[in-house]
Amino acid sequence: MFAAQPPEPAHWEGRVRWLHNVLADARDRQDAEIGDHTAALLAELETVFAAGAWVATVILAASIVEAHLRASMPEIGPYGNAVSLFGEAGLTEEHDWLRRRRNRLLYVSDPPALTPDMHWFQAEELEADARRAVTLMADALFRPLYRPL
Repeated sequence: MFAAQPPEPAHWEGRVRWLHNVLADARDRQDAEIGDHTAALLAELETVFAAGAWVATVILAASIVEAHLRASMPEIGPYGNAVSLFGEAGLTEEHDWLRRRRNRLLYVSDPPALTPDMHWFQAEELEADARRAVTLMADALFRPLYRPL
């Protein structure tokens, strides 16, 4: 129905390289570990980002942050509200953009946040959102978690 063509190999490789650089920069700045589940989701993110699936990248990036926080902060529980989860982890308003953007893309709204035409006519904006999402996700994954005394 809406089959997109795969990107040229050079585009694919450039996107993978960019993603790896963002993750490496975040890892170098901060000392935190990620678990196997998060690592598995990151492998999936690499594929959707390299393919140019910008909306899927934003949705998956936000989901990766949420899954990582739930694994890292078991006291929150598996069903806690994502707003509370981001706040308890000490993430900034900038990080909350990622959660809000994911929600706008997933849920029907008025005016619509996503239409089929956007994939063609707003591709640059969608790519910019995807790159912002990846950068925020990387920062959230490799930051020390806030733990109140």
